[in-house]
Amino acid sequence: MIKNRENMLKMLDVMLDEDVDYNKRLEAYEFLLEDCEEIVDDMLAKLYSLEGETGKMLMEVLAGYKGNKAIFMGLVSYLYKGEDVALFARLIGSYGDENGIQVLKTFCDEYEPNYNEYMEIRNAVEELGGDFDLKQDFTDDPLYRYLKGLDEPEEDSRRSPFEDLFRPRRESEEFEDDSEDELGDVDDELGAYEDDEDECDDCDCHHDDCQHEHCDCHDGE
Repeated sequence: MIKNRENMLKMLDVMLDEDVDYNKRLEAYEFLLEDCEEIVDDMLAKLYSLEGETGKMLMEVLAGYKGNKAIFMGLVSYLYKGEDVALFARLIGSYGDENGIQVLKTFCDEYEPNYNEYMEIRNAVEELGGDFDLKQDFTDDPLYRYLKGLDEPEEDSRRSPFEDLFRPRRESEEFEDDSEDELGDVDDELGAYEDDEDECDDCDCHHDDCQHEHCDCHDGE
């Protein structure tokens, strides 16, 4: 689509219309991100009557057009709304106005940003060329604790989740070994019993090799 004023204003209306399919609004958003300086004042005029996600979307578009004090103040206003501190700290940093250094440091000092917000504020200040020396305690912040490894699991919980899968197998193998030993003992007992049946009552000999002349083994000979 050709980027003339008529098409720019048309796409602006599409992006701001919350009844339009979101994918079409997103296409309009991407269209307006570059080379639309011609309608910056028109976008600013719309901004003051917007709020929520639609206002944030327009503010993100405006953040791409540098050097406008009204846009800078719009970014600061959205930062102080607190709806998305990390996003607007990042946008202020990238906007390039050095006044953002003091704005961001004051905001961080007056409010209690979480660890993610704090890091975005610090990065933005440094991007603008400032020094960030504000320290805060984040030992209770879940993200901070996770990144710093402060919530390591206890020793018992470090056991492999697959350990239980292998334990029954080992126990069954032990059972099989015990069973084989028991079966071997039974076989030995049966063998001994069979040998006892072959023994002669008179002389305790074995029939095949009996040499006793008065033994009943010889009756049938």
